[in-house]
Amino acid sequence: MISKTSLNPKYNKSILFIFITILLLFSFNQISIPFGKAQTVNDISVDTAYGMIKNVTQYPDLIILDVRTEEEYNSSHLFNSTLISLNELESRISELEAFKNTEIIVYCRTGVRSQQASEILVNNGFTKVYNMLGGITVWIDTGYEYWSSENGNGTENIISFSLTIFIMCLLGIITILTIYVKKRQLE
Repeated sequence: MISKTSLNPKYNKSILFIFITILLLFSFNQISIPFGKAQTVNDISVDTAYGMIKNVTQYPDLIILDVRTEEEYNSSHLFNSTLISLNELESRISELEAFKNTEIIVYCRTGVRSQQASEILVNNGFTKVYNMLGGITVWIDTGYEYWSSENGNGTENIISFSLTIFIMCLLGIITILTIYVKKRQLE
């Protein structure tokens, strides 16, 4: 026996609407819809990092972030790098705010801490984060330039250069004074 309600088109549309609504609710509960592109850490080799550092035209504002300890940094580091240790990164993240959309190469000794630091940066809205795989260990093994307290690249050369200029200037002044005094004696 067929009831009048099952043949009623309004009743059938209501049931269909409820069924589709319930189905959609269950479907959206299982599916997450991403809003915008999710940021990720870009792993790069030391060769790629070297190329980025040398290409000042394409990467004029590149930041090189060393996340090792101060002692490690003082023994060796990449030229023009900024030190913010992994342990301090979250508390000092505001220092990097101006560079949220700038390329940042992050490195440590072997690549473990730099991966963690890169994830912290991405989670704080930084969009162009590059983790240098292998860290400074692979950089040095590859033969790229770096500052080291052992190899004398750094302040020692600057001080020697300044001392050389000072001595040259001093000799020049002495020579000029000697000529001036001799000339005065002849008058």
